[in-house]
Amino acid sequence: MDGHRLIGTVIVVKVRLLAPVVLGVAALVPAVYAQPKTTAPNVYVNIHVTLTDSRIILDRHTGPRGADARFIIRNIGTKPHTFTLGTAKPGTGGQRGFSTTLKPGGKDILILFLDYRGPVPYFDGLPADRSKPGMKGIFTIGPCLPGDNIDGC
Repeated sequence: MDGHRLIGTVIVVKVRLLAPVVLGVAALVPAVYAQPKTTAPNVYVNIHVTLTDSRIILDRHTGPRGADARFIIRNIGTKPHTFTLGTAKPGTGGQRGFSTTLKPGGKDILILFLDYRGPVPYFDGLPADRSKPGMKGIFTIGPCLPGDNIDGC
């Protein structure tokens, strides 16, 4: 009989010692599920685009493939201007760019996933600006370059 009591006491002691541990682990479970469901963080490359009446100015002309490029576009000119990067064919699954028109003083932010590698033309698509040499250029998507300051590069 005494042997049974000893075993019962040992079991009770183990349960009493494990209870705080079990409760502590149970308290951590919701925190684990509250974390983001992705394993790879989004990488954003900020590209500032300034539209004037005679030029399109980009603060950088390259972006690493696989990053999300955040084009921060503003028109400091006195006329409306359109900034077009690559080709935009919504609905066809062939979108490799975008186009936006801004009034004077206007600002827009557009995000483009850089999944293509190579040169992508940019230009002002308005008829009055097409012939101006400063209203077009090339943006290149490729490998990480020195100075990209992007995690994983």
